[in-house]
Formats: sequence, structure tokens, C-alpha cells
Amino acid sequence: MEVIDDEEAMLETLDPVPPEIATAISDGLNAFNESAEIRREAFAIVWRENGRLIAGITASVSFSVLFIGNLWVAKSLRLSGIGRKLMAAAEEEGRRRAAVMACVDTLSIQAPDFYPKLGYVEFGRISGHAGGRPVDRIWFRKEFSAAT
Repeated sequence: MEVIDDEEAMLETLDPVPPEIATAISDGLNAFNESAEIRREAFAIVWRENGRLIAGITASVSFSVLFIGNLWVAKSLRLSGIGRKLMAAAEEEGRRRAAVMACVDTLSIQAPDFYPKLGYVEFGRISGHAGGRPVDRIWFRKEFSAAT
């Protein structure tokens, strides 16, 4: 174990976070996880129209769980069904990568009614404030059946 000399060490707050720092932290954690045989397989699914990105989803599979990162649909195309199609595609890819369940979180000002319509069940919530108004962060999960 490495001993840190407090006289030479420095604690620093960075805001905004430089990309190389974010990468170094992620790479360090990924190296540790790999050494502990904890794999994380990240992927993205995108929707293009005439070569232009109009929607997409990021996700990863770890511990046999599909973690949905971000789901975005261009404002003019929201409520068109693209979000549902992206979620279905991410779930299919998650199952292909041996996920047995999916988890996603959203804010109460974003899409809290969207995920239950897709079979997701709330399993956690914390309350906070943004811009002077109350905002909840809500976590959902969905168990994949063996038949799907």
C-alpha cells in the first residue's frame, strides 16, 4: 500500500472537469474493476435521419444488469415513439449481453411517467431542489423474463 505524504499531497477542486481528468479517473476505476473481474460493457444506439443524429441512448451492462445512461430525442420528435424504440433496442442489446434486468433513473421534471409504461417499477427516490423548485431523482428497474 502506498503511503501519501500530506506535506506533498494537494487536494484540488476542478470545475469544470477537464476531459483528461475525467478520463484518468474512469481509466483508473476501470483498471481496478477489470482486476477484480468486474466487467462493464458500454454501448450506444443512435437514430439518424438523413445522416443527422436525432435521438440516441447510452447504456452499459455490468453485474448482469443493463444500466440506461442517457436517453435523448430531439424536441420536435418527442412523443413520436422513437424513445420507446430506443429503449426496446437497448433492452434487446442488454439481454444479448446476458442482462437479466434493467435500471434507469430520471428526474421528476423529465420523464417519470415514461418508464412505467414500459414495464419499469420505481425502487428509489430522493428529493432535492433545482432552480428554487423541488425536484426528485427517481430510480426504476425492470426484470427481464426468461421468455423475452
